[in-house]
Amino acid sequence: MDGHRYSSFSPSRDSRRPLPEVVEEVTGAMEKSGFSHYASKSQIAVQPVVLTRAAYDELFTAAIALLRLLRRALLESAPTAAGRIAALGADENMYPLVADGPHEEKFATCMTRPDVIVTSTGPKFLEFNIGSGFGGVLDTSLNSAAWYAAFGGPEHSPFRGIDPLPVRDALFQRVIKELDVEPAVAVVGTARDVEGRDAGRYFGLQVDSLREKGIRADFFEPEELLEGIGSPGALRYQLGLRHFTVPDWRDLGIDLSPVQEALDRGCLLIATQTAYLVANKKVLGWLSEGLPWMTDSDREIVDRYIPWTRVAGDRPTHWKGATYSLPELLVEHREEFILKPAAGMMSRDVFVGRNCEPKLWESAVDTAVATEGYIAQDYVEATPCRISFSDSAAKATFEEEVFPVFSPFIFGNRPGGCMVRHLPPGQKGIVGIHGHRSVAFAQR
Repeated sequence: MDGHRYSSFSPSRDSRRPLPEVVEEVTGAMEKSGFSHYASKSQIAVQPVVLTRAAYDELFTAAIALLRLLRRALLESAPTAAGRIAALGADENMYPLVADGPHEEKFATCMTRPDVIVTSTGPKFLEFNIGSGFGGVLDTSLNSAAWYAAFGGPEHSPFRGIDPLPVRDALFQRVIKELDVEPAVAVVGTARDVEGRDAGRYFGLQVDSLREKGIRADFFEPEELLEGIGSPGALRYQLGLRHFTVPDWRDLGIDLSPVQEALDRGCLLIATQTAYLVANKKVLGWLSEGLPWMTDSDREIVDRYIPWTRVAGDRPTHWKGATYSLPELLVEHREEFILKPAAGMMSRDVFVGRNCEPKLWESAVDTAVATEGYIAQDYVEATPCRISFSDSAAKATFEEEVFPVFSPFIFGNRPGGCMVRHLPPGQKGIVGIHGHRSVAFAQR
């Protein structure tokens, strides 16, 4: 796919409400999400990212196809969770909430948010955030509504998108029907894990969205969970949204035993723990290197959409038509690679070769090879996108190039909207989850 098909276009300013009103809509969306410290009116993007219909659809088609391959690669690596953890060389203590029974695998990949950049040759999927602890769902929902309002409502806007919250709610509706359980969902999370937000508003809006669909819903801190869901013989909640990750809660010193007991009582929390095994970046490396069961079509999809990726280790590898010792390849071609922790999140401990001093990079390579806990990935260059921003007084606009990260949401293999993040104008580097938020739309 030609990357130029992903070039955004600027919706006509004639159809947009006056600039101060647009800024109010966008900053208001940030405030509603509970992220009040991102509600500054300075350097606010005053146009959404709008893609051609074909480019927008390709993000979701490719994401669903790759997710299917990642799921199969993990599940076929071993017949049990313990075997899969061993195949990944992962720390079994980081996956304590694997449940017995068919639901563990069935609902492992029901929620995902890959991170994608667009190059001159098209989209490249850098990683897959799989599970239900990833961010951006509420923000994208509110930003979508704000952009529609900024252009006079959905019926008048020159673009179309998908609100992720209703799509995620619909997934719960389908699961409730499939499992024949009470229409009730426990949202399990903690205010301690949403630093900088109004947690009541952040979780409350998600609970309200479920309730609007006829689903009884409540938010529970871990210490409140067991009393909230009820006793084993009289569960008030047999289904829940796992709005956390084990590493985050471990870092916060939160006891996981109430969650384990909730699972033992029969409360299914989705996405299940196995999601985080599928999300391990080593699985991406397995696909990139190739697996025996992969068809020519599978390999074509992987080659087209995934940058060259390998599990770090002291072994030979094939790169650009030649065979190398992997450690020597990484050191000799430092500027061509990135090192990422296999189970890392939020861009922590990521090394970009071209941005590292040689000694630091060599040390990072030594650690990656010795621990085999990293992947090496081709550095891919994002194509810039020109965006209009508001000045600090919200009276005028200026244009700047940014390098967006696209994050399409997939819920139960159904498209759920697309978050876009980029650094503020004039800044370069790794874009984390807390980058400037926007949303991707498709041309009508």
